[in-house]
Amino acid sequence: MSLIERLLGGDDEAQARIDDARGAAGDALDERVDADAYGIDDAGVTGVAVVNEGPDEEPVTVPIARFSLGEDVESPDYDRVWRLVGAAVRALDPAFEDVFVRHYDVQFTFDGDELFEAEECRRVAVPPELADRLVADPGFDADELREAVESGHDIDDEVAPVAWGECKDYSRNDGMAVVAATSATSASAASCAAAGSAATGCGGGV
Repeated sequence: MSLIERLLGGDDEAQARIDDARGAAGDALDERVDADAYGIDDAGVTGVAVVNEGPDEEPVTVPIARFSLGEDVESPDYDRVWRLVGAAVRALDPAFEDVFVRHYDVQFTFDGDELFEAEECRRVAVPPELADRLVADPGFDADELREAVESGHDIDDEVAPVAWGECKDYSRNDGMAVVAATSATSASAASCAAAGSAATGCGGGV
């Protein structure tokens, strides 16, 4: 049995929910983020990692959105970064309402070309309760989200909230797998979607 089959338990319905959610989130992100308006190179919902089994063998997921800030960017504009985090969470959270989410990964590549070819990759990890609040509470905006994530981030970059940690390669962790990616990416790119360190075919590392 493959890792994906074991994590999903042969549940075609769960796989379909994940695929549908990824597609809906990608469409929503496209509507929310105009690359030219934000001054970025590219954006997309690049993958969904299955990281564990929850209650009733429900797959536990980490949806992944990624932004390419540009090959000439060495020090990101963090105000723009957090505006993009807010846009990503607003696209991801409603789409994944019927999927068990551990947290949302919003990743940023820079100092290199395109989503999968960059020297640097950093992530903001947002827990579902903060994502839900951003979507539902008009008084809780991207600035409030930033404050909550930064205040909640301790020394552990593995557990959300994470304010600005190294990207995590879920495809290289035992017991985890990237199971969905945008149609524009290949299987190898799907692995790169979650990469936080140099990996063959990922075009650079952290």
